[in-house]
Amino acid sequence: AEQAYWTHVQRQAAAVCHLYGYERLDTPIFEDYGLFARTDAGGTDIVEKEMYVFEDRSGQKLTLRAENTAPVCRAYLEHGMYNLSQPVRLYYIGPTFRYERPQAGRYRQHHQFGCEALGDASASLDVEVIELALRFLSSLGLRDLSVLVNSIGCRECQPGYVEVLRRHYQDLTADVCADCRIRMLRNPLRLLDCKETSCRAIIDGAPRISDYLCPACETHFLQVQEQLQALGIPFALNHKLVRGLDYYTRTVFEIVPQREGGQSTIVGGGRYDGLIEQIGGKPTPAVGFATGIERIILNLKEQE
Repeated sequence: AEQAYWTHVQRQAAAVCHLYGYERLDTPIFEDYGLFARTDAGGTDIVEKEMYVFEDRSGQKLTLRAENTAPVCRAYLEHGMYNLSQPVRLYYIGPTFRYERPQAGRYRQHHQFGCEALGDASASLDVEVIELALRFLSSLGLRDLSVLVNSIGCRECQPGYVEVLRRHYQDLTADVCADCRIRMLRNPLRLLDCKETSCRAIIDGAPRISDYLCPACETHFLQVQEQLQALGIPFALNHKLVRGLDYYTRTVFEIVPQREGGQSTIVGGGRYDGLIEQIGGKPTPAVGFATGIERIILNLKEQE
């Protein structure tokens, strides 16, 4: 009985990607553990707590695919796609695996559709992937969606903001949750992403990263906003919006239904200009998004 939903969603994903010139890429179900470890200098829950990790008979440490962006970047390097005309536009549909508490629209094996555009630093590419994601959701008949955007800066301006954020939290250690005490030391930017009620008021009072962007990041983010407006795409700025993995830079965004809910985000994505360099390639700008198919189907049923 569920197959009609899955077929509909996957057909629409492929059709919209074809319209925008994105080609399908399938990566292996498992990857070398080091691929994900290298992308996680700050220690995220995905890598530290949620990945399925095992050794094969030769002793090589492998992991079931926990997300798709790092494998796509690995394939981009391994197969010399940097020699193609840039940007290289790719999409994927397939299962990912995370050891976490199963909940509505999110299971230990769940399925993602996503797009990655590699090799171009322009703000127009950020807007392209946002528009593609929104067009895909609209093509399914989903309505009442909100686009949230933010900029989290780059390697030049982000460290200065992180120090300001640490100072904001330094006298509040006793008031935050246990996870946030660890984030304060290892990955302060993710303090803004905490969902614990006890931390929300502290986050609301935190300094805004938009006030600490370098001129280049500020210009980039203004261009994103101007081009979204030019395309008639309504959006809202969310200064607390960050992503759950370390490799994001500059533009980050989410698409959410206007109703409230703990698992309300349908699409999440952003720019990750440093990731390919982290895994051994030359500096390569890139941007993309991912969405969970189970969660999309849940929203299709809720909206009838």
